[in-house]
Amino acid sequence: MSTAPDASGITDALTKALHVAQDGQRAQQEAGNQTVEVEVAEGMIRVAATLAGKVSVELVDPRSARLGVEVLSEEITKGVNAALDAAREQAGLPGAIDLAALNEKVEEIQQQSMRQLSSFMSTLVDSQAKIVRTASEAKGLDR
Repeated sequence: MSTAPDASGITDALTKALHVAQDGQRAQQEAGNQTVEVEVAEGMIRVAATLAGKVSVELVDPRSARLGVEVLSEEITKGVNAALDAAREQAGLPGAIDLAALNEKVEEIQQQSMRQLSSFMSTLVDSQAKIVRTASEAKGLDR
């Protein structure tokens, strides 16, 4: 009869994957809280943004109000997009989650789980066969 599967391997792999995911989540939260500022309209408008999507717009120079609604809207939009792009770029620095490594670890866990499950099922089938054989012998059916 085969031995019971060793669950420590899968437990270790799951623990490692959980730590990778937690580190990634922590890095994303930290990146989401960091503010990035950009200036547009020749420094008359300052836009601050976080990766979490929080945006603030400050008209630094009173002359910005004379730009006209259409130009002012375009400059604010350009500033918001630039600030969000800068926040995303900043989040891509070291410390951001490595999705490829996480995916590789999940696949490794999946393969290890399948091996463990196969071993467990084999042990279960062997045990059931032994129980049936023993029960048959006890009843005197297998002579």
